[in-house]
Amino acid sequence: MKKARRFFALMPCIFLMALLVRLPTLLYSQTANTEQAKEEALRASEQAKTEGQARAEQQKTEAAKAREVDYSTKYEPVLKTYSLKYISADEFVRAAKLYIMDSSGSEAALTVRVARMNIPALEDLLKKLDVEKRNIQFQVYTIIASKDEEPPGPYKDAIKNETKEITNKDLKRVLDEIKGLWNFKHYWLDSPSFLMVKDGSTSNSFRLVSSRHLNMFIRRVQVRGDEPGKRTIAVGQITLTEELNTAVSTLIDTSDINFKEKGYLVVGVSGFTSGWAGMALILVINAEIK
Repeated sequence: MKKARRFFALMPCIFLMALLVRLPTLLYSQTANTEQAKEEALRASEQAKTEGQARAEQQKTEAAKAREVDYSTKYEPVLKTYSLKYISADEFVRAAKLYIMDSSGSEAALTVRVARMNIPALEDLLKKLDVEKRNIQFQVYTIIASKDEEPPGPYKDAIKNETKEITNKDLKRVLDEIKGLWNFKHYWLDSPSFLMVKDGSTSNSFRLVSSRHLNMFIRRVQVRGDEPGKRTIAVGQITLTEELNTAVSTLIDTSDINFKEKGYLVVGVSGFTSGWAGMALILVINAEIK
C-alpha cells in the first residue's frame, strides 16, 4: 500500500519531467511551423507582387498599343466629297484651311483630304457656311451742306435748288443732329442710291446717283444676330471717292462700321473742292436686311 501511495505521489513529477524533456521538441516544432508559415506567406506575397507587376506591365503595353492605334486612326487622312449649294469651293476652302490638307473640285462639289479626327468639325463648319445668303439693301444719301447764310457770286443760283423740306423723318432726324453740331444753313440732297449686296460679300463697288461723279466701295459685309429687328450689319470698310476729270480723290474712308437693322447712320462728313468755302459732303446710309 505504501508503495502504491509513493508511486502515485511521484506521478506528477514523472509527468513534469517528461514534459520538460519534450518541451524543446515542441517549441522547436512550433517555431519551425511559424517560420514555414512566414516563408510561405512571403513567397505568396512575392508571387502576388510579381504577378501584379506583370499585369501592370501588360496593361501599360496594351494601353500604349491602344494609344498608337488611336493616334494613327485620328490622324489618318480621309478623302471626303461634299455637295455645295450656296457657298463656292474657294470660299469654303479658305474658311476651313485649318482642317483641309488638300482639295479639288468645282463650284458644285468639293473633294477634300482631311484627318479623320477633323471630319466632325469640318462638316459642322460646312453646315454653318453653306446656307442661302441674305440680301442687304443699303440706301445711300449724299448731301451737300453749307454753313454760309448766302453763297457768293455765281453760287447764288444754287440756293434756288436747295432742299427746302425733307419728308423722310428718319433722315430729317439725322440731319437735325448734324445741324446742331456743324450749324449748316443750307442742304442739297441728291436722289438716294439703292445698293443690294450679299451677306458675307467681300467687295462691292457702285456709281452713285448724284450730281457729282461719286463712287462707293463697300467691303466685308456681314449680318450679326438672328432675331429680326435686333440684328446688326457689320461693314469692314466704306470708301467714297469722286472723279474730277482724270483725278480721283477720296472723300470718305472709314472702317469697322455697325448699322442697326433699318437704322440710319452718318458714315462721314467731308470737305471737297467746290470753289465755295464752308461746303461739306455728308454721307448717310440706311441698312436693311431683305
